[in-house]
Amino acid sequence: MNEQRLTVRRATDSDLTVLARFGFALGQLHVGFDGERFAVPPGGESAYEAFFRAELQRPEVVLLIAEAGPQPVGYAFVRMEPMSLVEIRRAGAWLHDIYVDPEARSGGIGRRLLEAAKEAALALGSSSLMLSASSQNAAARQLFERAGLRPTMVEMRIELEA
Repeated sequence: MNEQRLTVRRATDSDLTVLARFGFALGQLHVGFDGERFAVPPGGESAYEAFFRAELQRPEVVLLIAEAGPQPVGYAFVRMEPMSLVEIRRAGAWLHDIYVDPEARSGGIGRRLLEAAKEAALALGSSSLMLSASSQNAAARQLFERAGLRPTMVEMRIELEA
């Protein structure tokens, strides 16, 4: 991929179909990692489209689209989150989603989306950016660690029998 042709821009309502497709694909990817932990909503892409339509209206949200020429190849979803006593954390920006189309991976798109997400976090007034990564998604974790993110929490789960 020629990185000079790659652009990352803020998403608009005209991007809802692409956001929904990528969001659903990200959800399915995670279900493939662990179907007990992750789930996609009923309604598939239409549920994601409705979700992103509402998120685009929120001032504390930045949705980003990566394009290689005119072709959408990925997205990122950043939202400023309030302090949480439950999660024992300060207020700050959270990178909820980052996704690159499988056919476009290994071309620096994830790195560019992550850099744009950091810029969005700063623009939202945050001094930090947090995210979660599936323990089975080694490529994503490697990208995040190379970009300077550090692990701060380990999520654990057990399935209970009734």
